[in-house]
Parts: sequence; structure tokens; C-alpha cells
Amino acid sequence: MSDQPQYPSYPDSGEPHNQQPPAYGQPAYGQQPPPGYGQQPPPGYGQQPPPGYGQQPHGYGYPPPRTNGKAMWGMIAGIVSIAFCYLGLLIGPVAIVLSILGKKDIARSNGTQTGGGMATAGLITGIAGTVVWAGVIALIIVGTATGW
Repeated sequence: MSDQPQYPSYPDSGEPHNQQPPAYGQPAYGQQPPPGYGQQPPPGYGQQPPPGYGQQPHGYGYPPPRTNGKAMWGMIAGIVSIAFCYLGLLIGPVAIVLSILGKKDIARSNGTQTGGGMATAGLITGIAGTVVWAGVIALIIVGTATGW
């Protein structure tokens, strides 16, 4: 007798007994692979897309684009011009000027500066702050002049 345990025998299925089980993702014994199995993927599949049009790739000696400071401060000043009473008439025009200068700088930077959305937001909020608070002050003046 040997030290090996005895396993029950199964009826012969016609396959050799020394085969290894299929690897993960391989079709099981006796099954046909699905159509297209084992073919090469289409060209370009799994590759990184090229950098966006007009942008320089990062990590190849080019610094990443930075946010334009004038655009950022124009947006901050525009929000402040809406939020704070009576300062809007003073800060709103500052936001408008900073936003316009920021937009011009971004256009001239050739992709090295970002913040066009912030400049647009600063321009819109600066105009809104100026108009709203000019209207409020005009209503106060008219109301006090007429005794209303």
C-alpha cells in the first residue's frame, strides 16, 4: 500500500487525465470560444489620446498653465460688489476693469494662463453690482427728494 489517498474513479470522458485546468478567461473544456475571441484589439485601443488642440503637453518640459491673477481678483471684486451694500458702486467698476484686463492677458498668453471663466464671471458680477447699487442709490435719492 502507498501513502497516497485513494480517490474515486469517474467514467472516462475521453479527455486525457493529465491536462491542466483552463486559465482564467479561457473557454472551459469542450466549449468553443465566442466569436472574435483571440483577435487583436482595434488600432489605438487602450492608448492615451493626444493632448487637446492648442494645448501643450504637461510633463514634457512645459509648466502647467497658471490662473491669471487679474481674472481671479476681478471675479472676487465682482462678487463683493453684489454682496456688500453701497460698496458695489465703488468696487463694481474695479471688477469690470480687472476682468477685461485679465481676458486680454489670457488671450495673449498662448495657452500658458487660464481663468477665462473667472474673468467672464467677474465682468458679469461687476456690471450687475454696479447697476444694482446705482439703482438702489438713485431710488434712495429720489425717495428722499420727494419725501416718500
